[in-house]
Amino acid sequence: MYDILIKNATVITVDPSHHLYQPGYVAVKGDRLAAVGPMEELAEGAEAKKVIDAEGLCVMPGLVDGHGHGGHCLTKTLGESNDTQFADAWWGKMAEDIYFHYADEFFWYAEGALAAAERLKFGITTGVSMLGSTPRPDRVENLQAHFDGSVKTGIRQVSGVGSCDGPWPKTTWLWNEDDTHTERALTPEQMVETTERAVRELNGRHKRQICIVAPGSIGWKEKAEERDFAIWKNKEMYRIAKTYGSPLHTHLYGGGVQFVYDTTPELLEPTTSLTHSTALSQREIEIFAETGACLFHGPTTRANIKNRCPVYEVLRAGGNVAIVTDGVSPDRSYDIWRDMKVFQVIHRAHDNDPLLAPPGKVLEMCTIVPARALGMDKDIGSLEVGKKADIIIVNTRQPHLAPFGVMPVQRVVYHAQGNDVDTVIVDGEVMMEGRRMTQCDEKRILSDAEKAFEDMKRRLGDKFKAFSAYDQEALYSIRNKTMPSIY
Repeated sequence: MYDILIKNATVITVDPSHHLYQPGYVAVKGDRLAAVGPMEELAEGAEAKKVIDAEGLCVMPGLVDGHGHGGHCLTKTLGESNDTQFADAWWGKMAEDIYFHYADEFFWYAEGALAAAERLKFGITTGVSMLGSTPRPDRVENLQAHFDGSVKTGIRQVSGVGSCDGPWPKTTWLWNEDDTHTERALTPEQMVETTERAVRELNGRHKRQICIVAPGSIGWKEKAEERDFAIWKNKEMYRIAKTYGSPLHTHLYGGGVQFVYDTTPELLEPTTSLTHSTALSQREIEIFAETGACLFHGPTTRANIKNRCPVYEVLRAGGNVAIVTDGVSPDRSYDIWRDMKVFQVIHRAHDNDPLLAPPGKVLEMCTIVPARALGMDKDIGSLEVGKKADIIIVNTRQPHLAPFGVMPVQRVVYHAQGNDVDTVIVDGEVMMEGRRMTQCDEKRILSDAEKAFEDMKRRLGDKFKAFSAYDQEALYSIRNKTMPSIY
């Protein structure tokens, strides 16, 4: 007897042979996929503890969002100000200020739950988050609070800390119960020590909790002393990743790929994922193909707007590319379905080719490709017998998807939205059904998020006015002259 049997569905497997079953079935035993195939191969009288008749619906592997930032759900839309009263009004400095000085453990817990709930309801069964914008690597307790909030929703959470960006020295604040804080210094050595401790201690505390090495960036620096420091921290991040068998996940831009290749080439390997990677040189495009490092591309990010990411040049050279949301601040969401469509539009427009970025390839870039880059492709990323039972059911009985059945891969990639996901199964457990989350109280998640936001707002005081201020006239102008941002 199976634990879960989904039958009569359109099954998109994303397996190596691109099997598509109409109608098909998916059977789950424990936390694994026990059988996948066409309905005519389902044994007569097959039984299950839970049977889902998905006639007219679409069954797919859970989506994998390979890059986001813990904290961002409580800072979205902030920092769009053109009020220069405060020097920290620039978005990146604002984010680091909030995360390093005004966020307590409850902040990380509440935001982790909110982000995971948003992702899960969009069909993302595995999500990657760096703790902060440039990571805050002073306390393992903050990262564990983030995990506690995330995994309770049912998502498979991949998060981590790592070396943060300069300048040095840095300070962090630890908030006390009486709403006072204690200031602490953060040294580069402490940063490395906390990163290693996090990877060593936090993996395995929950079956869906995976801690990785996630430095803020590993790129090129102008000054010689900064380059020496960058090489040192890159080597330390790589050492930790290799010691504990952890993927390494970070930001890297044009010029930085060459720098890393010249100074620490061992760092560039198939389980290294590099987010954004805009403004690459031709040689850097070739480096992606030669090393197997995966480019994590956020098509709706400001980094991609400011400098183009040569995605198809990397693909044509033989490199690997995944689509990510980079959720959610300042202006994005975790609806990776939207990013699929934006990805197609911008790269088709650049190449003047309306057939570029075919839907099947795009779907792989949100499932099996990021799973492989995270070293998890033997367990997730496709519907294959023996893999983890990470499954989503998309409600295709809706006007914008009907009539469904003909060209189903095209239909879901071109027309489906995050809110069309009806059911989410992770590790063989139903985490959402009928768009209702089953493992947690969604209203409590929202109220906790509101409380954490109000706590942050109170602590910020007058700074919050600058971070949330905007020019009403500029809001409706042809060109809104906001603060510059690379995020």
